Amino acid sequence: MKKNIKNIAYIQDFFLLTDEQIKKYMGNIKFITEEDALIIYNFIVCCNKCYNITNFCININSGSLENLNTLIKKNRKLDNCYFFATRSNANSVRDIIAKNIYFTLSSLDIMIDEYTNLKPYNVMTIVSDTISPYYNEIYEIGPKPAYRISELTVEKVNEFVDKGGKNLLIALRNAPLNEFDKLNKILLDPLSKYSNFATFIELDLIDTSVIQKLNKKLSSLVSIASNVSINGLTEFYPDINTFTLYDNCAIQLVNYFNEWENFIKKSFIVFNRFSKIIGINNKNKKKRKKELLKTTKKANEEI
Repeated sequence: MKKNIKNIAYIQDFFLLTDEQIKKYMGNIKFITEEDALIIYNFIVCCNKCYNITNFCININSGSLENLNTLIKKNRKLDNCYFFATRSNANSVRDIIAKNIYFTLSSLDIMIDEYTNLKPYNVMTIVSDTISPYYNEIYEIGPKPAYRISELTVEKVNEFVDKGGKNLLIALRNAPLNEFDKLNKILLDPLSKYSNFATFIELDLIDTSVIQKLNKKLSSLVSIASNVSINGLTEFYPDINTFTLYDNCAIQLVNYFNEWENFIKKSFIVFNRFSKIIGINNKNKKKRKKELLKTTKKANEEI
């Protein structure tokens, strides 16, 4: 292996960690910010061939991972590599994934479980117009009625209110689509009668300034996210998104890449392909579990 190059590479979507944050929290590693699966795949092949890197933290969305998975499966030279997916939680992707890709998040159906199987018009689902495994799944399994943001109107919101609706389950993509602005325009319209709760799925820090405009009309704003298999205390990362712990988890896994094989063999740290968490392997097991639950709760409650 080339001198001073760690046996770990980091891959992320756009609008996540800055280059400065990656260097600050992960040190001198190979990394790329990209969503195109082919570009990511070529980066992986290069890292493996040129630097003998065999560990890859892939902090990308479910749609990109689904496309990347197809390419990884075809390249037998990558069979000796480990891929830890720290942002994908769509169930449909987990059903087709390569055997050496592991997930660090609880699955999407688990995240929104308490919102499903409700009688119609208790909760309304509002989903991005983006067509992807992630948004498609929320649209399909979320409570009804369910609308893409382009389908939502003041009239449909008022119909929901008239039938006793009390909560909105929202999964939107603001950058670069400005979908939260579209939501605000509808909910803050003087003719809109809705004033109850809004629950946002996987909110990003950059979206909060737009979301907070709803505070003047709605009763409560809440953010929910998948549980992560490992995370550091949020106060150690004051500039990292606390509404999800996905980036936090990615940082921990990059810094402890030497333990990945042990984590996998003992099933102690990562969620397996069927989203079952086993536990945490260290001497302070109970303390670490408490910390994980504490910071997850914090991330999910504060906006």
